[in-house]
Amino acid sequence: MTGKTVFAATVLSSNTVRFNSPYDGEQNGHLTLRTDPKYGKNVIFSIENGQLLCLSYEDCQVLIRFDDGNPENFSGIGPADNSSETVFIRNYERFIGKLRKAKIVRISTNVYQEGAPVFEFDVSGFSQEKYIHKK
Repeated sequence: MTGKTVFAATVLSSNTVRFNSPYDGEQNGHLTLRTDPKYGKNVIFSIENGQLLCLSYEDCQVLIRFDDGNPENFSGIGPADNSSETVFIRNYERFIGKLRKAKIVRISTNVYQEGAPVFEFDVSGFSQEKYIHKK
């Protein structure tokens, strides 16, 4: 609408998880970086089906491990539309700083009646230069 460019980079998890009914079947996680003139810089984790236990008005914990480092706690928050498949991970600069050096990122957060499955992302091909094109 504004004519301004939104930049996004998304990677599908290299593993799948299987949830019980009613979300039967294998599914991947999605990790997205977004730079939007209106909304700013975001790290977005999402699943295809299920209910991430992260509300739009209250922070939740997201456990993230970069390569073989120690797992780190990040805060997350649900989207404004209250959909349950997405979490916005707070502290973009901290996340992107670690992502630039990593080959593998693992993300785990609570899913309704499914525990906290781990999704693994191969980020070895990430390029900051390709993510935001220079004009």
